[in-house]
Amino acid sequence: MARALANECSTDDKKVAFFMRKGADCLSKWVGESERQLRLLFVQAYQMRPSIIFFDEIDGLAPVRSSRQDQIHSSIVSTLLALMDGLDSRGEIVVIGATNRIDSIDPALRRPGRFDREFLFPLPDKKSRHDILKIHTSKWDPPLSSNFIETIAEKTVGYCGADLKALCTEATLNALRKSFPQIYATNDKLKFDVDKIKIGPNNFYRAMKVRKCPIFPYPTI
Repeated sequence: MARALANECSTDDKKVAFFMRKGADCLSKWVGESERQLRLLFVQAYQMRPSIIFFDEIDGLAPVRSSRQDQIHSSIVSTLLALMDGLDSRGEIVVIGATNRIDSIDPALRRPGRFDREFLFPLPDKKSRHDILKIHTSKWDPPLSSNFIETIAEKTVGYCGADLKALCTEATLNALRKSFPQIYATNDKLKFDVDKIKIGPNNFYRAMKVRKCPIFPYPTI
């Protein structure tokens, strides 16, 4: 989403630079290195402004500070807060964070002037699940019928996009095991024709027993 925003805001005359960091990727075993990398990131974003900095899983980078929290994490959070406070004078830098655990983020980051706008992205509805399944199965031969995709979309309430992708992958593996059971009976390299793998409703139903909904772990099939 953040990358798409950067592309949309770019013009022929001026491009928007995009920087993406995973929360855990910013952490280092060396004392002070994480803070240094954060400062370098903001300096680089300023030099290439206009720019967008996107922190994925930001709860891993800036968790709630407490008496039990180690000093290293507290120092990283304090550094990030100071960098966010200094953005007003720099301008043309947008910082976006994403998390599935909003309560795990330090409250100071959610105050006005920092991450002061929050957007909730709910789980996909039936139509969205249908579209996601259609994307992940578009290259299958033979293709799944629209009615069957509709049925699976109805039965996957509570699944997110990643869950639906994993469901399609599990259905593929199930069809592979059924078509070529010998691959699990030997350590030798085997050559087989992937065109012979046919993925059908039964493979999906078996996959749903393995890839259960994280919210409703016992789907009715």
